[in-house]
Amino acid sequence: MPQVRGLNNSGASARRLSAVLLLATAAACGGKDGDGGGFDLGTGPGEFPKVQGYFTRNESVAAVTCAPQAAPAGGDIAMGSYSLSEPVGFTQSGSKVSIVLLNYPNNPPDTGTVDMTGKVTLGFQFSRKEAALRQGRQFYVDVSGTFALNRSTDGTRLTGTGSYQNVLHEGSATAPVFTTCSRTSTIELTRTGG
Repeated sequence: MPQVRGLNNSGASARRLSAVLLLATAAACGGKDGDGGGFDLGTGPGEFPKVQGYFTRNESVAAVTCAPQAAPAGGDIAMGSYSLSEPVGFTQSGSKVSIVLLNYPNNPPDTGTVDMTGKVTLGFQFSRKEAALRQGRQFYVDVSGTFALNRSTDGTRLTGTGSYQNVLHEGSATAPVFTTCSRTSTIELTRTGG
C-alpha cells in the first residue's frame, strides 16, 4: 500500500481497518457484485462512475511554445517534448476525485470531478522559484495544468488530453510576465488494481 501523505503508520493501519470494515459491511448488506466478486463502489444507478484505484499513466507531452518571446535556456522546466510512464492512484468521494503521483507522495494531488458519463476533469496549480538559472538569470514560474479524460465503459482505461502552462517572471514572483509557455499532451491510464 502506498504511503498516504500526512498519515503515519498508525493512520495507515486505521485506514486499512476502515476499508476492511467497509467491505465487510457491504458484503453483509448485499453489496453489488458487478465485477465477479468484489464490491463495486460508485457504479450503480444514480451513482458516479468508479474511477478510484491504481493506474499506469502513459503521457506524451509536446514541446512548449512561448509568447511573446522564447524562454532563455536553462531553468527547471523541460522545454522539449518527452514521454513519461508512472504509477498513479485515484481517490474518489462521489463526484470528487484526486490523482496522486505514487512516485512523488509529497506532491499535492491533482483534484477534480467525474460526471455521470465518466468524464474526468482534473487540474493543479502552484508557483515556485526555479533552482537552476536561465543564462545566469533567476526566474519564478506559475505552473498549471488541466486534464480531460474519458472513462472506458468497463472502467479499465482513462484516455484524453492535457494542457500545461508555465508563466515566467524574471527576478521575483511578482515581476511582470516575461513570457508564457504552453504545451499539450495525450494521456492513457490503464487500471492495475483497486
